[in-house]
Amino acid sequence: MINDSKVSEMLIKVGGNLLQVVDNQQEMQAHLDLIVTAWNIAIHKPDRRRAKLKRFIKKQKKYVPNPEVLQGLEWEIRRIIMQKDLNYPEINSRVVKAEALEKGKNDYIIRAYFKMYKRSSSAK
Repeated sequence: MINDSKVSEMLIKVGGNLLQVVDNQQEMQAHLDLIVTAWNIAIHKPDRRRAKLKRFIKKQKKYVPNPEVLQGLEWEIRRIIMQKDLNYPEINSRVVKAEALEKGKNDYIIRAYFKMYKRSSSAK
């Protein structure tokens, strides 16, 4: 069962200070996207997590300037996954959308949504 926190508040919490160290809206969105990726990896069982993380890191190789940056990216995702497990172990819903909307200079609103599942109507 999902607790009373909003999805955006959960992402902010597991992201740590990642959303506080941005220079503009584009960077804020990129950091938010990273948090969402980590969250969505974290909802899987350990074997599947490892495979998904490995696949994600492999795809990122062409975008990073050197292996140290790639290693830092992997470390950050693992840190976020650990925070998700620590703070919200019972929530296994996938985040399907998250956006950072700029309200003003260095002032953002985060909106995020879980995938909604339809309930079967087998009982009448």
